Amino acid sequence: MNPHEYLSRYPAFVLAALLVFGCAADENPSAPDEDGQPLLRRVIVHDGVEREYFVRVPVNSKEPMPVVLAIHGYTSTATGFEAAHGLEPHANANGYLAVYPQGSHFPVETPDGGSYRVTSWNDLAANLDPRPEGPHCVADATEYPCPPECGSCNRCAWTSCYDDSGFIAKVLDAVEAEFETDPERYYMLGVSNGGMMTLRLGCNLSARFAAIAPIIAQLAPGYACGPSVSLPMLHLYGGKDNTVRYDGLPGGDGFIYTTPERTMEVWAAAMSCNKGPASWENEYSNAMGLVCTAWSDCEVPEHEVISCMEPGGGHDWPGQRIETMPATCVTPEQYESMPDQARCPEPDGEVVQAGMDLVWNFFERYRRPAAN
Repeated sequence: MNPHEYLSRYPAFVLAALLVFGCAADENPSAPDEDGQPLLRRVIVHDGVEREYFVRVPVNSKEPMPVVLAIHGYTSTATGFEAAHGLEPHANANGYLAVYPQGSHFPVETPDGGSYRVTSWNDLAANLDPRPEGPHCVADATEYPCPPECGSCNRCAWTSCYDDSGFIAKVLDAVEAEFETDPERYYMLGVSNGGMMTLRLGCNLSARFAAIAPIIAQLAPGYACGPSVSLPMLHLYGGKDNTVRYDGLPGGDGFIYTTPERTMEVWAAAMSCNKGPASWENEYSNAMGLVCTAWSDCEVPEHEVISCMEPGGGHDWPGQRIETMPATCVTPEQYESMPDQARCPEPDGEVVQAGMDLVWNFFERYRRPAAN
């Protein structure tokens, strides 16, 4: 059985993922792509572990640039995430600096002697003990590989045990130091496990972002959190997602997550929002056929907490995916650090930008308060 057949034993979570610091430039940076800008690899050390992230400077950028931190999902790669979701053209067209951190990773052997690589993020919820709101998984849930840095894992644990919040904070510091960016316009999005990390960072690093967008993601039951300062959120999920279900029932792998309603309620309470949940729509949500609700009349009047369901959507970013491109692949910039990972094929087909158009339209509404 080859690695792909082995992965097929896991449900959509894996398959959809197929969704003091020093900063050093890659010694062998890639040549500029056809649009004229290379993808830059950067390396930092956090807690004694070398970590990497990638930066896409937009073509014809106007400084200071807004920044979008984009976090990949479980088993995915930083460069594969950009490729599979066709994000480079959108960054170029809209002039924002795109930053792609790489989650920690380790190889897993398959029964036939092959292997595949697990990547993940520590959202400070999935690996922790259940709370009164309920268990993280059912008794016969899929048993995911335990990351070696964890030492041992409880039955429902599956994510990294590294300090990913600290790593991301250092990435933000390094980006601010190297590039001419707009300090008021730092945004964050993430998909699946990356969306869970986005929720966690939105709570723990609230003051560093102007708005966030967690996508097809919820934290484990009882771990919904709110930002320490008012932080607008756009949450997207699929009505037929059987991996991170929206109704609080076990998914196909037996894991359970907080409902979108509860996530919004906790987030809105932290922002002192008084109205909601109420129906919400705009031209982008209508064009995508999304059903949205929002909390408003918050302590910061223009801030909102919005949640949108794609009724027929599964475990995938609504309106933003190149179907022929696996998010687990790597582009040339990541060949050296992940030499055993499948290489990304040439893009095939039209890049649909509806999902990122919706997110960017939301992001553009907001600015982070200027530092005193």
